[in-house]
Amino acid sequence: MRSLLSLMHKRFLSRSPSSSSSSSFTVECLVNSCGLPSKSALEFSRDFHLHENNLQSFQSVFRCFQSHNIPSIRITKLIKRRPQILNYNVEDNLKPKLQFLVQNGIVGHHMCKVFVSNPVILNADLDSQIKPCFQFLKSVLGSNRNVVEAINRSSNLLTCDLKGCLQPNIDFLIREGVPFDGVAEFLIRDAITLQHKHNSMVNAVNDLKNLGFDPKAPVFLEAVRVRIHMSESIWKEKIEVMKSLGWSEEEIFSAFKQDPIFLKSPVEKIRVATDFFVNTLKLGRQILSGDPEFFTLKIDKSCRRRYDVFRLLESEKLIEGGVKIEEVLKMRDKEFLVKYVKKYVDKVPGLWETFNGRKQQQSLPGLTEQWGKAARCE
Repeated sequence: MRSLLSLMHKRFLSRSPSSSSSSSFTVECLVNSCGLPSKSALEFSRDFHLHENNLQSFQSVFRCFQSHNIPSIRITKLIKRRPQILNYNVEDNLKPKLQFLVQNGIVGHHMCKVFVSNPVILNADLDSQIKPCFQFLKSVLGSNRNVVEAINRSSNLLTCDLKGCLQPNIDFLIREGVPFDGVAEFLIRDAITLQHKHNSMVNAVNDLKNLGFDPKAPVFLEAVRVRIHMSESIWKEKIEVMKSLGWSEEEIFSAFKQDPIFLKSPVEKIRVATDFFVNTLKLGRQILSGDPEFFTLKIDKSCRRRYDVFRLLESEKLIEGGVKIEEVLKMRDKEFLVKYVKKYVDKVPGLWETFNGRKQQQSLPGLTEQWGKAARCE
């Protein structure tokens, strides 16, 4: 260890003596007391310095986190995100916050996850920020358990703009007729959408109502999520692109009402998907507008390869009558692999290469792993 620290010290010779000394001391403390890897310790020492006169405070901070069963490796990750916490006052800052979180069910792994993903919590005021946010979340979600689940998914709920965004948006959606239970569920799984600026939420809801959406419908909040994350210019561009591809506004918005996710696709993805389904598969727009789920499929990595496999099997007269290509494209990967690849791979020359999209033949297990990922875009 001494030789390693000596090498580190040499890297700081170009600095002033005091800077070099401070950096070396910082590295030594981070390695020996925190358990940071030497490389990470050296990196932190460039922007963050410990001194002998604040060493006791640093050790107190570290022990405070350890006392709440946060592993050293997690504390290390937290320090990587916000090394300034080593200078925080334990009694006035850290302990009250940690105790509040523990009392409300945010402990162990949950506490680690919250701090590492959102270290800003450590700067937030307990009484004016963290407690009001937690209390409001509980008023909507009904229990500490649900609040903890929501915070695990979106730790910035404890540091969000409660009065300016989150609370006004939730109140507005409920006034507009969105069921309370639906809003609560949405808050758990997609809090980011509810933290948009209030005027953006109002505009998104009004746009959707003008399109004929019913706020009481289960799909309404999904449509809000898609619309609010899209600028007005991008929204208009996507509509115009679809019109240029032969879609009418009625067809576009009919599809959007059935599955709002389809308009979340990038413009180029919409172009490529429409070209493939209409020009290659010869599917009518009526089929696509009636089932916009097609636009969530991966065209190059899944659909084209499945289509090529399907055609190859058709040419060998191995496709049973009545099977539609659109049904094949939407199959789960495992089902397609078993039904159309494993079943015929030893009988049809080139099937494996066609499915794999490569010239060189590979082992079946490798292919299974490659296609273990979902055919759908996340």
